[in-house]
Amino acid sequence: MACSSSDEPADERRVRKQKRGRGAADQYDRDFGAFLLQFPATASSSPPTKKKRTAAGFPSDKVFYNRWRSMQFAKREEYLSSQCSRRPPTFSKVSLLIQKEGWTGNCPRPEDIVAKWRPVTRVQVESDPWIITKIQNQKWTGLALKDFGSKGQGVVATKAFAMGSIVCDYHGKVITGAEGRKLVESIKGDTAYLFFFQAAGRDLCVDAETFPCECHPTENTMGRMINHSSKRANLRPVHCMMNFPEGQRDVILFQAKRDILLCEELLFDYTSSSAIL
Repeated sequence: MACSSSDEPADERRVRKQKRGRGAADQYDRDFGAFLLQFPATASSSPPTKKKRTAAGFPSDKVFYNRWRSMQFAKREEYLSSQCSRRPPTFSKVSLLIQKEGWTGNCPRPEDIVAKWRPVTRVQVESDPWIITKIQNQKWTGLALKDFGSKGQGVVATKAFAMGSIVCDYHGKVITGAEGRKLVESIKGDTAYLFFFQAAGRDLCVDAETFPCECHPTENTMGRMINHSSKRANLRPVHCMMNFPEGQRDVILFQAKRDILLCEELLFDYTSSSAIL
């Protein structure tokens, strides 16, 4: 004799209901996938009107439409944030970006993008095309040499840098620590433009003493000109494995330890070792 539904164990009824629920959800996802194929939700897409949605065979309600708008909003937020990844954006900069894209609705407010900004992570830095380009061409922005009299030359900020910003690199050929120590012994005088660091068990050194460097014979690389201060240092050296087109390379970058003001001298502690972002 067949069992009635009331005789069916509760666990089995629960499983059947869950399967029906998953089936409906799967069908919904498939239908929305078809909706996205018909109306791609990109940052620059125009929202599909009710007429277009129904003409394409989709329901006239706003269930898919609202989900589509949420996806586009997220893409626009991601785009705006990507344009301000290295330094915190200003309200006016984000407003100009939105205006340039022609977005009049369904986009984040400038103040929200400003509030959500966070310093870049190590993974982001190591593949950041802007940072890679600046390392390659040594044309870092916001930096200038200044004569400090008896102290000699140093580097000052020609614009403000927020805490966490990547300011420049300590540029030079990466050699072994042993080679660097030999250079120190051969140098006559007090100043040696060498940066020793440890990375993945390797004893390494950035040789900025050999100047100009082979890759930039006409450029005055700024990182080597930054002066020392153990108490007033506003930069910290960080080691990254940068993903250049030709492969990975060890690079020492200078990151702002705090907000740096316009015209402030850039300083780092020569006795500090490189940190990790």
